[in-house]
Amino acid sequence: MKGEIKITELDYARISSLINAFNDRKSRDLKNVEVLGSEIQRAEKVDSRQIAPDFVTMNSLIEVTDLDTNRQITLKLVYPKDADFRKGFISILSPLGCALLGYKSGDTISFEVPAGTKKVRINKVLYQPEANGEFTV
Repeated sequence: MKGEIKITELDYARISSLINAFNDRKSRDLKNVEVLGSEIQRAEKVDSRQIAPDFVTMNSLIEVTDLDTNRQITLKLVYPKDADFRKGFISILSPLGCALLGYKSGDTISFEVPAGTKKVRINKVLYQPEANGEFTV
């Protein structure tokens, strides 16, 4: 997960608030919260109107390939309250969710899961709110 990443200033503000809320309590997501915190700190923050449409932002719909199985999956990156893996809605606090934010189409990312390290390739961003003029989603 160490390539160049970009996130919108709005996503940064909202995720920072989410992280602060989790830091105040014990949670099984604490490791993911720490990883997410370090990722957003190193990310280049850009105005929502300036982010390129091929970057993964919050509420983006993404097609990825699991490089271990070659299986293609369509996912939507969401806040924890909207997560539903059966629908393909993955939480920003999940290992994969943390890994996807800020990367772009064509990037290969790795992330830690209980069974070890996984790798996925972002094939394309099918839908990005900012590219569709939605700046407050």
